[in-house]
Amino acid sequence: MKKQKTWIVIISIIIVANIVFIWGNSLKSRSESQLLSLGVLQFIRPFLDAIFSPENVTDHLVRKLAHFTEFGALGVEFVLLTILLKKVRLQSILNCLFAGLIVALTDETIQLFSARGSQVSDVWLDFSGVVTGVMIVWLIFALVTATKKSSQGSARLNPRP
Repeated sequence: MKKQKTWIVIISIIIVANIVFIWGNSLKSRSESQLLSLGVLQFIRPFLDAIFSPENVTDHLVRKLAHFTEFGALGVEFVLLTILLKKVRLQSILNCLFAGLIVALTDETIQLFSARGSQVSDVWLDFSGVVTGVMIVWLIFALVTATKKSSQGSARLNPRP
């Protein structure tokens, strides 16, 4: 039980750190954000060139991938916390999605005050990242749970001699 509480605290801290990271990046000016994206682009360009055509690999692509990835991670974190709290129900999953949407809307609102402007398409991209992260973890959890129940059920049907 103590180990579970420790994990709950750790995941909660990671969630807060991720939100601070996301919103902190939104406070950066347009030039700061672009400079950061260009730096990341130089680092990951070999990987992106293998996936996309080289002329499509730009700092704009890096920014969009960053939006999707950081919000995907947030979705994963929200569901992991839900699992640790043993509250995996449809309402809990919907709450994870709603929380992710609120973080995305707040993120774009912050950008209004950093002279970068806000884009509805970024909210959709952020939310799709949350949905993807939530669904991946939830599906894995559901499969693992179903497999455990199935194996426990067959063990009861076939008692050992």
